[in-house]
Order: sequence, then structure tokens, then C-alpha cells
Amino acid sequence: MSRWSIFALLALACNASKFLSVERQQSNTTESPCQCQGDTSSIPRPTRTKNKCVFIDLGAADGNSYKTFLQGLYGNIADCPNQEYEAILVEANPNFKAALDGVAAQSVPGKEVHAMMNGAFMCEADTTFHVTPATAASSMAPQPYGQDVHVHLINVIQLIKKWTIPGDKVLLKVDIEGAEFDIIPCLAQSDVLSSDITAFVEEHYFLGGVQRSMSGVTDAEYNAAKETLKSKGVKMPQYKSETLVQKAA
Repeated sequence: MSRWSIFALLALACNASKFLSVERQQSNTTESPCQCQGDTSSIPRPTRTKNKCVFIDLGAADGNSYKTFLQGLYGNIADCPNQEYEAILVEANPNFKAALDGVAAQSVPGKEVHAMMNGAFMCEADTTFHVTPATAASSMAPQPYGQDVHVHLINVIQLIKKWTIPGDKVLLKVDIEGAEFDIIPCLAQSDVLSSDITAFVEEHYFLGGVQRSMSGVTDAEYNAAKETLKSKGVKMPQYKSETLVQKAA
């Protein structure tokens, strides 16, 4: 074997070692911090009896989707039961806290707004989120040049149960950088599904689709979960939310 062949083999071995190291690192950093918790039998509903709209905004950013909710993008507010609504704005990026606190400060009876600085997921746990400064996007998936922040994940299925009662008009907006591929299959196994819910889900296929799943969901499983939601009466219109980058353009 020539000297150059030996150098080539050594170079290949070195690159392979680096590749496997990166693969192991990415696998460890993208492991799900918890598993689907779809059973809400122990979670009580609110004690109120008066129906309303409940806008649950997963990936609330600075409150931009709440503003479009007020403009009727998710349905005419005049059609809300008793013309009242409650908005729950869920956002993991701590850089949006001041903006969301400002939106929540406008809350009044019949038009109540709550800001929750949490990650939205299929289960409850503490984890690390990676925030991309240029786009303000945040997720558990590693981000180039991202800022790592400690985040408490809330269970979206339990959130729905805690804040809604039968007869509410539930508007669930989901723009969470790929975590929908874990949440929707878990939601399909839950006992909170009904025709009261309209789910506006932005599907991040441009970021890799089900490869963003942290629980190994396949395309077939994800699509089957959507069909389950629809069979239970959940409405799922095509949806794409405006990004802050688009908003600023």
C-alpha cells in the first residue's frame, strides 16, 4: 500500500469518527425529555358555566397572533359564545416576556388574556430550548448560533382540559417549530377532543417534517393522528402564521 493510500485511509477514519461523534451528540440533545401524557381523567374542568371563546396560542411570540385573533383571522369575535373570550398565550422565548406581559395587562372581564412563559409539548418536564436571535424561533431542536435557555414544558392536552368547558369555542393555534409532530399524535389519544375545537396547525415540513419529532413519529402515524382528530369533530383548516420576520418586512 502506498504512502498516499495510508494517508487517505487515515483521513477517512478521522472523518468517520467525527461524523459518529456529531450524530451521537445530536441524538442526545434531541431526545424527548418526557413521553406522551394524554390521560386527563384527573384534571378538573373550570367551575364556570358560561361559555366563551378560548384562544390557545402555542408559539405566541410577541402577541402578534393574538392581534390577528382580535382582527377576526381565527373567526369573528362577535360569534363567540356570550361575545366573551379568554386568550392563553404560551411562549418559550424569554425575550418576549415584556411584550406578552404588556398584552396581558390589557385583560378585562369578558376579554381576559394570560401570558405563560413555557414551552408547549405533549407532556410536562424541564428542558433546554434553543433560541435563534435572528428569527426569534425557539425549539428543543439544536439551532445554529442559538441561545440556550431553561424552559418548563407544559402539557397542551392538560392545558385544554384546565381552561375549557363543553360548549366553548376553542381556537387552538399551533406554531411551535416542529413540536406539532409530537403533540398531534398525543392529542389524538386524549379525551379532550370534540367538535368545539378548531386547530390551526402550522406544519413545519420545510424544517424536516416528522424528522423534528422527538418521539420517533412517522409520517403515517402523524397523518393517522390528524384523521383521528377530524373523526372526533376537530376542524383543521390549512394554516400558516405570519412570522415576525415577515411582519417586519
